[in-house]
Formats: sequence, C-alpha cells, structure tokens
Amino acid sequence: MKKCNDCGRCCEFGSGFLAEDDKEKIASFLKITIKQLEAGFLEKTIMFGTEAWRPKFSRPFGRCIFFSEEKHCTIHDVKPALCRLANCREDATGAFYKKYFVKSGKGKDKFESERIKQSQDEWSLRERIKNGE
Repeated sequence: MKKCNDCGRCCEFGSGFLAEDDKEKIASFLKITIKQLEAGFLEKTIMFGTEAWRPKFSRPFGRCIFFSEEKHCTIHDVKPALCRLANCREDATGAFYKKYFVKSGKGKDKFESERIKQSQDEWSLRERIKNGE
C-alpha cells in the first residue's frame, strides 16, 4: 500500500467511512462523548444495505468536517478506517466496502436475508460498472 503523503486532497472532496471502533477512538481523541461526536461531526447513511457512519462534509463533494487548510486532517492520528486504507495515491475503497459493508451468507430472518441479497446485488452492479460491462 502506498503511504499517504498528507497533501489533503482526499479530505477536500468528501470523507471516509468509519469501521469497528473508529467512533470510540475519534471521540476519545476529541475528548467528547460518542453521542456528541454523532450529533456534531458524523452522519449516518446506508452502504450496501448496512448502516454506516462518516464525517460530515459540505455537499455535494466538499471538505470533510475534520479538514483544515493548515493541518489538513485534524484527527490524523485516529482518522477513519477508510481514510487509513485509501488515499489519493492508492484506491482501496472497493476492498474496504466489501470487508465492512457487503454481507455474505444467510441472515437470521427474512429481513436480514433480503438485506444481504440487496448488498450482494449492489456490490455486483458496482463491480460490473467498474469493469465497463
């Protein structure tokens, strides 16, 4: 994986998704509660049928809320998982989405099974578009 050169370009055009314990790490770093982090800095969305969180950013493709001209990523030490994996020198978003958001197997109930199928269908469509099919 190519190392981030901290140019700030990625942060100027959106934000990365959180995974695992990112919320806890960022809240601790900022010395706020997770509820305060969610209310003031994050937005909830759905990725491939799965709930996901990401830092807020100005629309449609504006700066991440944690970006500053002087410092670039103001939470660099605890930046979200996608930001750690992907940067403007290497795109790892596909691998990240597949690992954290595309579910496999059968669900516990009908709703979860349908959500998993939707997730797999969305992933297949994304891959076909990416491959020019």
